[in-house]
Amino acid sequence: MIKTLKAMAIGLPIVAAALVAAPGTANAALNECPTDRFCAWINDEFSGSMASWSGNSSNWGTMGDNAESMYNRRASSATRVDNVVTYHDVNYGDRGVCVNPGETYDTGMWDNSYSSHEWVHSC
Repeated sequence: MIKTLKAMAIGLPIVAAALVAAPGTANAALNECPTDRFCAWINDEFSGSMASWSGNSSNWGTMGDNAESMYNRRASSATRVDNVVTYHDVNYGDRGVCVNPGETYDTGMWDNSYSSHEWVHSC
């Protein structure tokens, strides 16, 4: 019995430390983006408020000029549009980055500067 209690006393802190130290992943947040949609988050690393679209949007509304990370969750297709061209201005003005199917943009993008997008066959 004493041996079991000693093992528990040693083992529990190790398990607790492993649970606390386990790093979070962006993949969990990416799963919040519905399949077949384009999503944008107001924070880096796909966190904070998210907006998603299945079609074109000439004005992201409150999300406009607030996007810090983006994800195109549409599968690649030869028969339908599957790439997303982003624009810095509403009404498709001042072309930004193109987000290919399954691709994400987070660090290195021109943050807080996207306001519209459209689905296209290729970039």
